[in-house]
Amino acid sequence: MGDDQESWSGPDGLRVTAVRLSGAHRVWAEFAGVHGESAFLVTRNGAFVGRGYYLSVADLSDVVDLAELRAR
Repeated sequence: MGDDQESWSGPDGLRVTAVRLSGAHRVWAEFAGVHGESAFLVTRNGAFVGRGYYLSVADLSDVVDLAELRAR
């Protein structure tokens, strides 16, 4: 995950974005128990899916069907 945000979309307003954990992203991620330099932010129509932030693809696959995601 570089400086540019990568983003994928799925059905029913699902959006997955790779984000650098700084500022507000760091605060929300730490509140969700996710610590690190970057994470995946998962929302559906603007609301968090599950805890919202996921550290790895393996964690992400527990809440999102990765086969349904398309690059934005």
